[in-house]
Amino acid sequence: MIALYILISLINVFLHIVRSILVIKASKVIASLANCICYTFSAVVIKFIAETDLWIAVTVQATTNFLGCYFAMWFCEIWLNARKDKKI
Repeated sequence: MIALYILISLINVFLHIVRSILVIKASKVIASLANCICYTFSAVVIKFIAETDLWIAVTVQATTNFLGCYFAMWFCEIWLNARKDKKI
């Protein structure tokens, strides 16, 4: 159960970072879709937080927020550079 919570939390952070970048760099439809997906997925994370011991939830959230943000920024940097290279 904890491993699933870690995975879901990591995906949630990744989605939110990508969503933040898409809100700035993408069309209104893509930004709206990304926002919808993120906040709907967040409901799953909230459900897991509600059923988990406080210290486990804090540890999982802190770890996955750091790692998820790092990897999402890395992913977006590669993706945006690839997009930019195709337009040239």
